[in-house]
Amino acid sequence: MVWTTCSQILKAMKYFLILILTIITLHGYTQTNDVVSDWIFHPHYTLPGNASAYPGPFIPNPSVAKPIIEIPGDPVLFHNQFPTDRLTNLLEKQQIPTREFSAELWLCNHVNQPIGITIGLKEKNNTALPYWVLGYYDDTTRFFIGNGQQYTTVTVSNKNPFKKYWHHIVAVVDNQAVKIFLNGREIKKAVTGEFNADNRDQPEIEIAAYTKNEPYMTIPDLLKASRIHKSALSASDIKARYDSLCDRVEQGIVFPELFHFNAGPYLQLARENDIRINWETSETTSAVIRYGEQLPLNQSITIEHKSRIHEATLTELKPATSYFYEIIARNKSGKEISTGVYTFKTATPDSAFTFAVIGDTEARPWINHALGLKIWNERPEFVVNLGDLTDGGKEPHKFEWNYEYFTGITPLASRIPVVPVPGNGEGDLYWYKKYHNLPGNEAYYSYQFGNAEFFLLNSNEREQFKPGGEQYQWLENKLQQSTAQWKFVAHHHAPYSSDENDYGNSWEGKSNLGDLDVREIVPLYEKYGVDIVMFGHLHTYQRTFPIKDNRNADEGVVYIQAGGAGGNLEDFTPNRSWFSSATHRGHHYLIFTIHYNQLIMKMHGIDGQLLDFLEINK
Repeated sequence: MVWTTCSQILKAMKYFLILILTIITLHGYTQTNDVVSDWIFHPHYTLPGNASAYPGPFIPNPSVAKPIIEIPGDPVLFHNQFPTDRLTNLLEKQQIPTREFSAELWLCNHVNQPIGITIGLKEKNNTALPYWVLGYYDDTTRFFIGNGQQYTTVTVSNKNPFKKYWHHIVAVVDNQAVKIFLNGREIKKAVTGEFNADNRDQPEIEIAAYTKNEPYMTIPDLLKASRIHKSALSASDIKARYDSLCDRVEQGIVFPELFHFNAGPYLQLARENDIRINWETSETTSAVIRYGEQLPLNQSITIEHKSRIHEATLTELKPATSYFYEIIARNKSGKEISTGVYTFKTATPDSAFTFAVIGDTEARPWINHALGLKIWNERPEFVVNLGDLTDGGKEPHKFEWNYEYFTGITPLASRIPVVPVPGNGEGDLYWYKKYHNLPGNEAYYSYQFGNAEFFLLNSNEREQFKPGGEQYQWLENKLQQSTAQWKFVAHHHAPYSSDENDYGNSWEGKSNLGDLDVREIVPLYEKYGVDIVMFGHLHTYQRTFPIKDNRNADEGVVYIQAGGAGGNLEDFTPNRSWFSSATHRGHHYLIFTIHYNQLIMKMHGIDGQLLDFLEINK
């Protein structure tokens, strides 16, 4: 009996120890007292002026108070480049490890251009080589370390990143050697000689981005977390930290250990008497939406359903009216967070209004936001997004919504409703449907605004575009019933395009100049008087002449390709296509103004420059 009792006690102690170790491991490291810096990075994009609110709590990016007058130290050149963004003096002198240490970078590189990031220790006002630098550039990691007399460079190739784009890079310096870990595994070890930075004068930790190939990109767009430890981490420490970071990405958690909004708020489909709102929180919540025509807010609805992703519809609103709204989310423990107060406007019954068009926002939130700032200046009634909201945000890639799409679009979409269509980037519709509150099957639908009607299709299902297909029949029925003066169709893929190689290699004389399967539905556009068909997929701008019966015509359908909101820029055929009226290679957005019988379309580059103009009068 005594033996059994002791056995039970020992077993209980064993499980207790396992529990404690598990908790510590999930926290990301076992040596809890050796972290001298734990920095979180995220772009906190907002609109200017009185619209500058950020939705809910967040962890600020690292910053250091600067004197009014300062002579900055020389930057670290990396790959023969000056940094495009730079943070210095991130630690006090006494905090900086002088002998053994570990340095970490956790970054997401989701672009097709060479870009880089470094963290290092150097003298502030000295042209001497740095003490050490851990850097990443173009899928290669380099670690440089020296003691003033001997310098060592370790180079490794970044293979098999997590979820294709995430890199966890750790340099461990101990006992005259350095070990490089990539994504939880030791990749390389090198003898460095004894490292000793005790005789430092004005040391500073510098983090720098090298993104000249990606204009508008800053440190938080690439780097998501960084740590410096005053000890040499073990392999198990690093693997535990890597696993915890991966779990954060899997869940779409932007700010660790903080109850926050990690998607939205995101307005959709403003009508004369209602509007739809979506958002997500980092924890399961219930919510209250407070709203009204002025402050203080005097109306509210309660969302009892407990979830992370929520959708709601505000009803019984007045047409063409400005409203204020606020979302208050409550977690299981009763803690509340608020988005702060935002604004929206209901649809107008009038036939004079403005809307914007973007396409292929994909993996560049810094471009999405730069375009959003220009669009916000126009104050359109809504924005049409032509698909590929993400670069591949299907079910396994939730992070593309939280870290990329909503990061870039929320400042605009929290105030201007978005009318989306799905692209191949979200072709399984898994997160697309969860993050949207759309009519019908949420894959295709129609939307009426003023004297215009929009028919939003899912061109991922090309077989449904053939005569007799599901969307073909649905669209014909809708067009037959439509009494709108202006008719627009939007889908992702291109019936006509001068793209250089998506429809055969035009540089070898082999191109269909568009998707022939999508072109199967074109006769409906012509038969029922569709004015403009808009699409993305190709990351350039093109406007056609009016087309009818597969040739240019005085009266026909105008096709506009507007895929320049963030995807990797593409190019055109070597010679002008028979249908091409205007082309542009660069990031861009469109502004449509309808004034009764008149339509004006303006295409602007990311700098706001007017690059194309179209006017149609009926």
